[in-house]
Amino acid sequence: MASRASEPPPGRSVTAGIIIVGDEILKGHTQDTNTYFLCRTLRSLGVQVCRVSVVPDEVATIAAEVTSFSSRFTHVLTAGGIGPTHDDVTFEAVAQAFGDELKPHPELEAAIRGLGGEGWEKLSRVPSSARLHYGTDPRTGRPFRFPLVSVRNVYLFPGIPELLRRVLEGLKGLFQNTAVQFHLRELYVAADEASIAPILAEAQAHFGRRLGLGSYPDWGSNYYQVKLTLDSEEEGPLEECLAYLTARLPQGSLVPYVPNAVEQASEAVYKLTESGRGQTLGATLSPRNAGLLEAPCRSRRR
Repeated sequence: MASRASEPPPGRSVTAGIIIVGDEILKGHTQDTNTYFLCRTLRSLGVQVCRVSVVPDEVATIAAEVTSFSSRFTHVLTAGGIGPTHDDVTFEAVAQAFGDELKPHPELEAAIRGLGGEGWEKLSRVPSSARLHYGTDPRTGRPFRFPLVSVRNVYLFPGIPELLRRVLEGLKGLFQNTAVQFHLRELYVAADEASIAPILAEAQAHFGRRLGLGSYPDWGSNYYQVKLTLDSEEEGPLEECLAYLTARLPQGSLVPYVPNAVEQASEAVYKLTESGRGQTLGATLSPRNAGLLEAPCRSRRR
């Protein structure tokens, strides 16, 4: 069954569990970047990620985790274990979790033929109750030639980070929760974490469940010692807590630190060149100068 769009269940609270599949993660052969991207993106869509699990390429283990997660969370997203080789067993495991059979899907068979996919026939065999979701590639604006497969509330993403990102960006509508928007404020404090701990405890007790207050020391920064995060579904409590902390933290300890300053500056420049006010600036940006602005971004992607 094919699907172009789907609405999350009604109600404010939409939750997710993430299952990362791969021996290479557990053995330390590959660094997991998918978890960070999935958590950050889902949060921006109003979805609260409640649990992340990393499991080996074992059918029974994956199936047990899928069964557990699917009964506890609104959405379950798996990443990895999809491909043509012997250790790509996620489709089989999800089929086992829901008592399905693995069957060739005509649309997937056609898609693989269209891609000239000799050796990829294994990807056409999916759980019998699977649904197919055709998103739009954010880079090209064209529909994906190969769909995302889901079974009930479980969505089976590829493990290759670049592919996973493009698929999720093209299918955000599957997970968007318009009833909730999470708001975040970040503060940078030039003070020892232990010295401000009582103030943070008082602030959390004062605001209770209206917001979450996180404290993260950074021993490698020359600008600050502690990063504070204020997280809430409403703007009001964040502004109130910001004022509360500003009045109580050691005078002068709040640092006007801007993370990723070079990247943000280059983005701001290009936004300005696209506006009417930035025409003069845009004319002065030679290809060489433009390359200088982009260089930090390229180096971070490597």
